[in-house]
Amino acid sequence: MSGGTFFQSTLFKTVVFLLTTVLLGAIFAPLLYFGGKHVVAEGWLAGTWLESINDSMRRAHFSRYFNRAILLGALLMVWPTLRWLNAGKEKRGLARPTGAAMREQLLLEANPVWWQHLFSGFLLAGGTLLLLGWLYVGLGWYEVRDAGKPLVRVLFTALGTGVAVGLLEEFVFRGAFHAVLAKLLKPKTLFWVIAIFFAVIHFFNAPKSLEVEAVRYGSGFWMVGKIFEHFISQFANPYFLFAEFAVLLSIGLVLGYTRMKTGSLWLGIGLHAGWVFGVKTLSPLTQRAFAPGEMMPWLGDNLRVGAVSCIVVSLTGFVLWLWLRKKYGPPFTPRQ
Repeated sequence: MSGGTFFQSTLFKTVVFLLTTVLLGAIFAPLLYFGGKHVVAEGWLAGTWLESINDSMRRAHFSRYFNRAILLGALLMVWPTLRWLNAGKEKRGLARPTGAAMREQLLLEANPVWWQHLFSGFLLAGGTLLLLGWLYVGLGWYEVRDAGKPLVRVLFTALGTGVAVGLLEEFVFRGAFHAVLAKLLKPKTLFWVIAIFFAVIHFFNAPKSLEVEAVRYGSGFWMVGKIFEHFISQFANPYFLFAEFAVLLSIGLVLGYTRMKTGSLWLGIGLHAGWVFGVKTLSPLTQRAFAPGEMMPWLGDNLRVGAVSCIVVSLTGFVLWLWLRKKYGPPFTPRQ
């Protein structure tokens, strides 16, 4: 392969996309942190319907802002990367990011029952996790605790977080990354690669014990180094693989199946939002009633961790398979 051909290849453009995403994340992280803390200090969102976002920004450490900055970097790179990947191809609608053109570039199809998929996914995912939490409490594995705020506020906070995370992460992973990597991989390989990447990237974060004493404009690049160190160390723990990585991998596989089966993100957004809603609702209301690590790999500190949660997610995927198997086309048929 000649140098000119390599620099014009899909592989090179994909690598540039990923590296630029991390670069932008490192640059944006301090700016988001300073901006978020300023909004909290000024009280612009306090007492409004965005109170839950205000609370999240107030409690969030720099590492949380860094994670959101990475997603923002990916969002900003989606359209120019797709334009670059299709350079020289005359495609109608490519000149401006209309809804139809964006769907075309993300290999998505119009979904006339998007609301049905959205709410069904949310109820199925959120409902199963809430039932699982109730079962844990009934068996004495978890115990109820005082959340320190009204239940309605807990629910609205969990709902806001679930919807925001569901929309953002599905657009990034099953939308942007899927469309970019579809230029390189066959559908079945793409299905597994996106699911594994989704699971792995959730551990691309700093250790919980890490504290940034003073955030500076270069703190994002310092965080990248610390994250790589921590990221590698986590995979040396076998309990981690069974109790936490497996849960996220199973979630990624279920979400990937719904995206490839329906050709749409809406069912995945509903599922993703429902799972986050379930975790964020139960986390402030319950706590484990066993010693740390005592129930591993079956149970963890929250419903995101544990082989039991992995089984529940897998059963959810089976239900979705039963529902969708006679609808739409084969999930691994390429969409051009």
